Amino acid sequence: MTYELFEHERVKKFFKKHKNNKPLLLRINRKYYEILKNPYSSEFIELNSVKCPKCHRARIGNYRIIFYISEKNKRIEIIDIIPRKNNYKLF
Repeated sequence: MTYELFEHERVKKFFKKHKNNKPLLLRINRKYYEILKNPYSSEFIELNSVKCPKCHRARIGNYRIIFYISEKNKRIEIIDIIPRKNNYKLF
């Protein structure tokens, strides 16, 4: 299946804030490719959340990518990239 990738404003702010950290950005781009290739991989854990049901998280070192898979639109929405120490209060 072919999915389209969509990034929310929070993700764009994250990239702007970390634009000088090239190794991190490279790791994030690789993980984006893995998500697009197989979004239902067992590597990506589904969150148990009331605010964002069916959201998944992908691990990148000390950061987590929070994303939602929309089968209806064939789109993967990257909601946020958060530090691991945050406790997912928004989700």
